[in-house]
Amino acid sequence: MSYNKFKRLAQLQDDLGISSIQVAWLPSNIFPKEITDLLKIILQEASQETLTTEKAKSEYIVVPILNELRRQNIDKFKTFSGFEFEVDSKLGLNGYCDFILSAEAQRLEITAPVFCLVEAKKAEIDRGLAQCGAEMYAAQIFNEREGKPRKVIYGCVTNAFSWCFLKLEKKNLYIDTNYVPLTFAEPHRVLAVLQWILDESLKPQV
Repeated sequence: MSYNKFKRLAQLQDDLGISSIQVAWLPSNIFPKEITDLLKIILQEASQETLTTEKAKSEYIVVPILNELRRQNIDKFKTFSGFEFEVDSKLGLNGYCDFILSAEAQRLEITAPVFCLVEAKKAEIDRGLAQCGAEMYAAQIFNEREGKPRKVIYGCVTNAFSWCFLKLEKKNLYIDTNYVPLTFAEPHRVLAVLQWILDESLKPQV
């Protein structure tokens, strides 16, 4: 089994003991974030593309959004795209992840702490929740093995225009019921949430 074999949230409970809780958990005081002119141009160009596949949505929308976050947070994190994340093959925690965000900005390989995972889907976000949850649990285990445990692991499943944010605390997976919308002209709210996640993740653990 690998991450993409987790199709249903019930599998997380049955195979990994992870409970799924659907609740609006994102703070209400996350305000839209300003974006650069470069992102505006990139998204305007993206609006002229055919965005009917996961690959296209990932390349033209998701990657530019993550790159914008990095531009506004130089040397604070590194994004790994399409990397193999082998943690525990017996539990099915192995395979490739769309995007892994790590706090080790200068490393060429995935190192702890991993703080956020993003899964890009063609259409139905619900179909990616279990997979993302499994990847987040793998990140939790990975960080603990490296001696840098995190109280919370964040994740996101997106079809490019709608973003569902998740957080894992111990073995409770919280899935925010309020999906955050993104349009070519208004990516601000998604970037604001990603910035909040980055800020929370980089706070010293107590």
